[in-house]
Amino acid sequence: MTTKQIFSAEATTLLDLQHQGAISIAQLRHDPINSLEFISIHSAFNQNKVKIEEVSESGNVNELLATNLSNDYIFIMDGDILKGAKQNRVSNTSIYMAPNKKYFIPVSCVEQGRWRYDSNFFHLSDEIVNKQMRFSKNQDIYKKRKASKRSKHSANQSRVWDNVSYSLNACEITSESDSYSDIHIAKRKDFNKMIDKLKLNQGANGLAYFIEGKLCGIEIFNRNDVYKDYFQKILQSVAMEADLKSKNKQQDWSLSNEDAYSLIAITISDFNNNQYALDICDGVCLGKECRLQTKQEMYYNLSYNEQTVHQSVIVFDKDDDFIGKSTKFNSTPNLFDDDLNNRYNENLRAIFSEEEENDDKKEDEKKNDLNKLKSTDNSRNASFIIRLWNSITNKNSTNE
Repeated sequence: MTTKQIFSAEATTLLDLQHQGAISIAQLRHDPINSLEFISIHSAFNQNKVKIEEVSESGNVNELLATNLSNDYIFIMDGDILKGAKQNRVSNTSIYMAPNKKYFIPVSCVEQGRWRYDSNFFHLSDEIVNKQMRFSKNQDIYKKRKASKRSKHSANQSRVWDNVSYSLNACEITSESDSYSDIHIAKRKDFNKMIDKLKLNQGANGLAYFIEGKLCGIEIFNRNDVYKDYFQKILQSVAMEADLKSKNKQQDWSLSNEDAYSLIAITISDFNNNQYALDICDGVCLGKECRLQTKQEMYYNLSYNEQTVHQSVIVFDKDDDFIGKSTKFNSTPNLFDDDLNNRYNENLRAIFSEEEENDDKKEDEKKNDLNKLKSTDNSRNASFIIRLWNSITNKNSTNE
């Protein structure tokens, strides 16, 4: 598999587009589909095919022991929350486990206020962490590997805790153990009302999601049954994001198929224009990982035998309302820690820091890519992309 085959508009078909309030989802078929045989961690837990526990009696905050008890390959998604044992954890990256093997897997703590056993083993939760936490974890891995190729899959635990605290405060949730999962426990009914009209497309193996017409992320899986297992978890995460950032949650946002596909196509093309910054490393268990950070996206791909297992694009704008919510809490200082806010904003500045001398180069590359898209069928709506680019760069729109 070449890197140009990883994120490919030609291999991506938009099957349907659904809307509910501020949320839109475009369900996708990405080829090849069902070319690998594996099961999700959900199925593995339900069938008692996996065991995940602390590495020792005393434990290690950032590492767990996972045992595949079956003859199946097992997949764990980046952002999956594992509950139990001494404290809840989140997977730092996507993982592809071989049959009948034991592995030490990299994790981060998402329950800072507990360090005691409530069970001997972990069980799976019904949620994945939000986009911001996944972005910052992937960025930590990406930057550390850029500094040293020996570095692998470790996230900044302080940043993770800051993100958990910020999310709890933003959602106005009190948690005795500072547990991220308490957000979903408290607000699950609210989130469900925001996504209950969005239905799974049985032929899809991925989706792109939009909030108020803006592309926020793409998740693609090799298998459509694994996609089905993650469908509701992804939507719960999207609902949380929309709840925090949407200015008018009741307003229905419409997005045409052409515009949705165009946004997906331009985002995918950005990966191919920035491959000079691509990082490739071995997966935690099996396979190869690719990561790439651009100014607004974090790209990730896990492949095995030159077939994609899971790929994601996390789109994060420095002007995104979700990361500017601190003003909401200025009137209630008991709910918001100023030091936490400062650290959080420092993290955000780190995410979007770019070398000034690269800006012109990247802008030229995007313009060249837009011209290429304009001359192909893949863009579906080249004039829309040109107008989108002009609006992003705060230049005058050109009506074609």
